[in-house]
Amino acid sequence: MIAKFSNLYKSLSYKKMNQFNLKSKKLLTTALFITSGLTILSHSNPVKASPCPSAGTIASPSAFGSSVGSCYGTPEEYGVTIYKMGLCTSDPKPTAVGRAPETSSCSFNFEKDDGVGEAASFAAGGEVDLSETYSSRPDVGEYEFAYIEIKNSFDIKAKYGPIGDTDNTTYFTNGDKDSYGTDTTGSASPTGYVATSYPMETFFGENGNPECAATAEESVDGGTIRAYLLNSNDQLIADDNTPGVLKCTGVQKLLGIMQLNTKVNITEATTSVKTTFKVENNGTTIMYDNGSDGIAFDSGPFSVSFETSE
Repeated sequence: MIAKFSNLYKSLSYKKMNQFNLKSKKLLTTALFITSGLTILSHSNPVKASPCPSAGTIASPSAFGSSVGSCYGTPEEYGVTIYKMGLCTSDPKPTAVGRAPETSSCSFNFEKDDGVGEAASFAAGGEVDLSETYSSRPDVGEYEFAYIEIKNSFDIKAKYGPIGDTDNTTYFTNGDKDSYGTDTTGSASPTGYVATSYPMETFFGENGNPECAATAEESVDGGTIRAYLLNSNDQLIADDNTPGVLKCTGVQKLLGIMQLNTKVNITEATTSVKTTFKVENNGTTIMYDNGSDGIAFDSGPFSVSFETSE
């Protein structure tokens, strides 16, 4: 079952940009795209995203819950662990549950698929150089598909506030995915304000129902993103809509495949493939915590654009 993104998220955003620069020994290149618009397991069922309001216009957490519910924001830090990135001439998707991706047509320009991968964390406007040891020049060719495998968790550092309550409260990530910190001092860096690791263990099901949905698809600028939850053997996990099942088990990796509207052409004259990773408007999910009457956080998707140079 393919999760329909139109049923999934409510969102928020600010205008900031992040870049990954991947240096190769043979050529300055970059990894490609990633999971733009993918959903994640969060503390509340996601719905269609829309920009968050200015925090100062929110009178209380409960007012946020009734008027917004959840939205996307731009995190101060966004961390991922990368295993593989590359370009493919044909669709490398797993063809069935229990099958691994079909990568014979792919040319990987970054590959550290050792169970450890390479961690990368970037801030708004920042750049990260991935190790040259695991980087190489893409093969010459015309590619319709972009490919990335990453760990199924995201390290997010984000805050929202001060809101317009009596105490001018700011809510922030505190290292615990099931809670959040609060500050009423107006500090730009409150005590305990650190990144939190959020796992992606389902894409939710139809109409945003919490269940194990291991695949997702969304049309985005430049093409179509398809995502798959994989186990430690790179095999596609099965969907499970059994009552009471709220997420998939055995998830170790997230595979993202983008079918490009415009093919990428790598020639002998290509000197760089620059990829810009964006978490503006979507890198973190900000939502009402009705259990604690507060404002909580989860990870969000990020999108990407890229260009070649000669």
